[in-house]
Amino acid sequence: MILDSVSRLPLYAAVLPGAAEILAAFQCADPGAAPCEVREKHYALKEDDKRRFEVHGRTVDLMIAREGAELIHLCPMARLSPAEALPNGGDGRKLDGAPQGTAVLLEEGCFCAILPGEAHMVGGKLNGEEGFIDKWVVKVPAPDAFWVQV
Repeated sequence: MILDSVSRLPLYAAVLPGAAEILAAFQCADPGAAPCEVREKHYALKEDDKRRFEVHGRTVDLMIAREGAELIHLCPMARLSPAEALPNGGDGRKLDGAPQGTAVLLEEGCFCAILPGEAHMVGGKLNGEEGFIDKWVVKVPAPDAFWVQV
């Protein structure tokens, strides 16, 4: 996992191919200009019992916060129970387990890059309070050396 200021995104080009182009697209608010798939997400933060872990084997989930903040839990896959594959042939699967591991705060102006094999649970409330996150989730193809079996 990488957590840093969005302005520093290009420094991670060895792990995040196309990082400079992704940043330029983000700064112009033009997801179509990014070199890979961008999903624009806006949602209310959730109670822990409404959140689930997922893990990817060949993609990096690059989350860039535009507005708001959320807690993201990161946990080794081995501590969780494998569940269903992601829909539509997506890279990865869901995992069952309560929030555990390391809680990371993703807030406006920052990014979090979750590498293949890192189980993550997004959308957590901050101190139990209502809130929201508006972010890009960029599906960055991971370099082959990072691939894992999920």
